[in-house]
Amino acid sequence: MTARKSHKRRFLIAGAAILAVGAGSLGLASRYGALGPIEGTIAPQFYVDSLPDAQIPIHGRYVLVDAASARLYMIEDGHVRDSMRVIVGKPETPTPKLKSVINYETLNPYWHVTADLTRTLIAANVLKEGDAYLTDRGYEVLSGWGPDAQVLSPDSVDWKAVAAGDLKVYVRQRPGPANSLGHFKFDLPNGDGIYLHDTPKKELFAQDVRNLSHGCVRLEDAPRLARWLLGKDPPAASAPEENILLPQPVPIMISYLDPRSQSELAALQ
Repeated sequence: MTARKSHKRRFLIAGAAILAVGAGSLGLASRYGALGPIEGTIAPQFYVDSLPDAQIPIHGRYVLVDAASARLYMIEDGHVRDSMRVIVGKPETPTPKLKSVINYETLNPYWHVTADLTRTLIAANVLKEGDAYLTDRGYEVLSGWGPDAQVLSPDSVDWKAVAAGDLKVYVRQRPGPANSLGHFKFDLPNGDGIYLHDTPKKELFAQDVRNLSHGCVRLEDAPRLARWLLGKDPPAASAPEENILLPQPVPIMISYLDPRSQSELAALQ
């Protein structure tokens, strides 16, 4: 074999080896997703976009609620920055999968009781305990949800008809220590009545099984999420139902992750 042919053969072998390594790297990337360091660590970890059910942007902030494990993740630039426990819907009223966006946070929210809970919860308890059930918990009966709605006397309402579903009334709970939404609410524009909120019942987060709500997502530490979304401490509320715009909308996804996805997500922390 001449020196020229030998040199050409070595060149072809080297080229083939480079292509093989490149193909192998591409195969690993497609199998495991992009790799990169996580803040506070030196070992490389998987980016969150390797999860099959979470289309998480590489840049910007993103909220992921895994209803299967009852946990919320605060993600920025493809990395998990913080997380907390949440409470999600009961088996009979499960939290739905959805994709939406958070545009603002509400300080000192009213709780506008849904029609089904007005019938099954409010009316049923008023029939048992009388008007004291409403006054002790800060509930108001209204003529509607509009700005011109009037506060009605509970005595003027036929609560038996409400409980039977024959009469519709509007009930809201005033802001305060007993308010079921706590001090913060995070609305979802296309959430079909589903939203994230604070809660005064912090003891429930100690439970391993946390599918306890009527569908909305209760937050273990709502002030922490509020700070992260705003990038600073929220202002002190000066009035009920005060909406604070975020610097920019933050996408949110509620999903039910499988065990493999949960393990990959936990590895990012």
